[in-house]
Amino acid sequence: MKNLFIFFFLTASIGTLQGQNLVRFYENAKVGYKDADGKVIVPAGYSAGSEFHEGMALVLENRLRGFINHKGEVVIPFMYNDASIFKNGIARVMKDGKHGYINKKNETVIPFEYDFADDFNSGLARVQKNGKWGFISTDGKAPIALQYEDANNFSEGLASVKLNGKWGFINASHKQIIPFDYDNAQVFSKGQVLVGKNNEFFFINSKGEFIKKLERHEEGEREKEGRK
Repeated sequence: MKNLFIFFFLTASIGTLQGQNLVRFYENAKVGYKDADGKVIVPAGYSAGSEFHEGMALVLENRLRGFINHKGEVVIPFMYNDASIFKNGIARVMKDGKHGYINKKNETVIPFEYDFADDFNSGLARVQKNGKWGFISTDGKAPIALQYEDANNFSEGLASVKLNGKWGFINASHKQIIPFDYDNAQVFSKGQVLVGKNNEFFFINSKGEFIKKLERHEEGEREKEGRK
């Protein structure tokens, strides 16, 4: 009896692992999914599709987004005009021109009230409503109120936000870390961020201290990244 239990446990575990290991493939400009042995589990019939995340893949059919499981079953109907993959059980979706968030049961966990919404990053998501930007938490509350003219995502603990025509940087506790003194600002990477002031571009650190000017070859690389 014990051996029989172990057999069923191992069989179920293997099936789960196979489901987690499905990989995307393309055939005749359509997307499908195979298991680790190359066996087709989900025939190539979707216009587009993500890799599997948290047991689901985001797929596109007739310009609408939905989600399938590792058996190819549609678990969230094709009803969204835009969507992102699930992260920590929540996915950003859009319908009727408004963004909101759902759980894996397709239940609305954050209402469809935003003109723009981003994926959650370190517990916060960048959103826009009525022309103002801010950040919400997974419970739908706005610890960083929608008061900014523009905003970029958090990176390395800081986010660049625009207020009264100038850019500065705040932390996740909504504390100003770098003053609103810049005409342009991007996101932090490897301890530095590119900002613009008086038609000059240069890098600063997380204390707002000058590092170096933007060199011509770096400007070319920046333009390439912007075109991607």
